[in-house]
Parts: sequence; structure tokens; C-alpha cells
Amino acid sequence: MKNLKYGFIGLQFFILIALFSCNNVQGVKFERQQWVEQTDPLFPSPYRSKMLNDLTVNNKLVGLSYNKLVEQLGIPDFKDSNSLSYKIVVDYGKDIDPIYTKDLDFSFSKDSVIESFKVNEWKK
Repeated sequence: MKNLKYGFIGLQFFILIALFSCNNVQGVKFERQQWVEQTDPLFPSPYRSKMLNDLTVNNKLVGLSYNKLVEQLGIPDFKDSNSLSYKIVVDYGKDIDPIYTKDLDFSFSKDSVIESFKVNEWKK
């Protein structure tokens, strides 16, 4: 019975360690400086993919004005009359055309207030 008790405690300890080590899988905390960092105009900051979950879950994006969003995320990679987009991942593989993209897309009202956002992925 004593060995069973220690085995159960060991199992609980193992599960705790596993949970804490998996915590970093979801990414890192959003930081504007790293988000806007860009060494090549064809590729977004390598940190964007790691920060995406924290940005969309822990930051209020819907309801922000266009200007506040740009202040927080920098100049968008694409903008038209009622939407804008930030590149998260662009993978060219061995081609000159992308084979995979992931973007964070926003739509905004006539008053330039963010109404919604979504993550769009495309694969060739």
C-alpha cells in the first residue's frame, strides 16, 4: 500500500512537470517591439507566430480604433476601405510563390472601429 501511495505521488509530480513544460508551446507574451521587427520585407517578424495566441486572447482588439490598432501593431501589411491584415507566416518553400500563409485579418466600421478579426491560413 505504501508503494502504491508513492507511485501515485510520483505520477502527480510527473503530470505537473509535463503541464508546466507544455506551457511554452502556445507561445510568448505579445511585445510590440518584436511584433514590428522585420529584417526582410517579404517575411514578417519571426516572433509574430509565437505571439499570436497571446495577442488575440489577452488583448482587447475588437472595439479599438484603427489608429490605436496601428499604434499597437504597427502599419498593416494590407489595407483597403474596411479591412486590414498583418502577415503572420509566409512560407515560400523552394518556389517564388508562397506555399503557405497565415494572416491576422481585421474588419472595421465606417467609423474606423475594429469590428472583428480572424486568423486565415492558406496552403497551396
